[in-house]
Amino acid sequence: MEQIKQRSNGNVISDETIEYVGILAKLELSPEEKERAKKDMEEMLDYIDKLNELDTAGIEPMSHVFSVNNVFREDTVTNGDDRDNMLKNAPEAKDGSYQVPKTVE
Repeated sequence: MEQIKQRSNGNVISDETIEYVGILAKLELSPEEKERAKKDMEEMLDYIDKLNELDTAGIEPMSHVFSVNNVFREDTVTNGDDRDNMLKNAPEAKDGSYQVPKTVE
């Protein structure tokens, strides 16, 4: 049994297909929702068929509609070693490091 049939003016989705999709999606659809879903799926398939009619010879595939360039930069140190200046703000310092209260016995 064919679940999607091609009609002269578009695709037809069977009731079995809608039931199966509902089971896969774990949805309980009312009869009205099933009819609306069938119509929506048919329209989507019709649109895909329309897109398939386009001549794409010579068109390079792309992953994004805008050209995206790598925005990474070199990882270079700009502020250098300013430990002594940073430790001036520490409440307590010991051996060039921040001294904090002991938290583990």
